[in-house]
Amino acid sequence: MSVALPAELDPPDYHQELVARPETLAIMRRIVSAHLDLWDLRELSDAATLCAHELLTNVMRHTGSPLCTITLRRRPDGVRVTVSDSDTAPPERREPDWSEESGRGVLLIAALAAQCGTVMRQDGKDVWADIRAATPAYAR
Repeated sequence: MSVALPAELDPPDYHQELVARPETLAIMRRIVSAHLDLWDLRELSDAATLCAHELLTNVMRHTGSPLCTITLRRRPDGVRVTVSDSDTAPPERREPDWSEESGRGVLLIAALAAQCGTVMRQDGKDVWADIRAATPAYAR
């Protein structure tokens, strides 16, 4: 007699409400990196971690409230990093003055991500970036 074992479940999405502050950025970088390791997507760690950092920094600098939510969603071809906040203004993509220390976040995210965008909601917005693996997980 054989006993059927349950199929191994994929790890769930990561969802965290937080206050975007300088001291939380380092913690969130470690959490993003750990989840990508868990999901066997280590090669995406640098790009995903940097995107998460930039999205959270934008909440700190450009919204009226540092309260936000970060969501990491494993996808067949990589990971989606989403930061949701209560500000109803979309992120601004602008040509930065290269002598300034800031102003390149949206451009950096666009360069690292296969796709990125914003979903406007009545009570705020979700800003997301898709980081893709060279070889999708299902083909490995």
